[in-house]
Amino acid sequence: MRLYLNVPYGEKGEAKALGAKWDPRVKKWYTDSDPDHYVRFAKWILRETDDVLIATEYLHIIEGVRPCWKCGRPTRVVGLGFGEFIHIFGEPDDPQYEFIEDYLDPGQEVHLAWAQEEEIPPRLLRYLKEHYSVRTGYSKTVGESCFANHCDSCGAMQGNWFLFGEPDSPLSSEAEGNELVERMRGLKIYAIPIEDNLQLNWDVGFCSNDYAYLKYGRYEELILSTDPDNEYITYEELYREEGRGGR
Repeated sequence: MRLYLNVPYGEKGEAKALGAKWDPRVKKWYTDSDPDHYVRFAKWILRETDDVLIATEYLHIIEGVRPCWKCGRPTRVVGLGFGEFIHIFGEPDDPQYEFIEDYLDPGQEVHLAWAQEEEIPPRLLRYLKEHYSVRTGYSKTVGESCFANHCDSCGAMQGNWFLFGEPDSPLSSEAEGNELVERMRGLKIYAIPIEDNLQLNWDVGFCSNDYAYLKYGRYEELILSTDPDNEYITYEELYREEGRGGR
C-alpha cells in the first residue's frame, strides 16, 4: 500500500534517495515500502506534528440517532472512525513506530473520530454532506466555527463536545453491560475500503470498549470507489476535487 508524502520541491532529491517514488497523476511523492520502514520518511510525515496516525485498510462512518436538544425530534448524528492504523511519533530525527492491529484480530476494533472539514478527504466529505446534515457553522459554545452535525428537522447544531467527548453520547463506547450492548446495537457502522494508507489529522478517541462497535453495531461495507474492478478507493480518487485532478 502506498503512503503519499508532502515533499517540498527542494527536498525531492533527498526523498528519492531514500526510495520515494513520484506519481505523475497525483503529482506527489509516495513510498510503497513496508510500514515499518516509514520512519525513513519521518522528515515529511512529522513535519508539523510529533504524533501521526496513518489509517490502513478501512475508514469508517459511525451513524447513530439522538433527540435534538432544541426541537426534541430524533436526528441522525455521525462520526468518523479509525480501524487498523500505523502510529508514527517523536521527533523527525528520532522517530518511533507502532503498528496497531486492532489489539485483537484485525478488523475487530473501531475508534471514534472527528475532524474539521478541511481535514476530511474531499470524496468522503462530499458523501457526508450528501447523506447527512453536516456542515461548518458557528458554535456559540466554543465561540468559533466548526464542522458539526445539525438536526435533520430544525437545523440546530448538535455539539461536538457532547457527541465526541461525553460518555453518554449515542456514539460513545464508554458504557458497561447491557447499556453498552444496546447503545452499540443502535449504531450503523460503515466500512470504506481504501487502497492506500492515509495520514489523517483527525481527533481520535480510544476506549477499552472499542471492540463493541463491530461486535454489536450493524456493519456494512460502503464502496466509494468508482472503479468497477477495484472496490478499494485510491488516494487519487479520495482527494480528487470535483472537476479537478489529484491533490
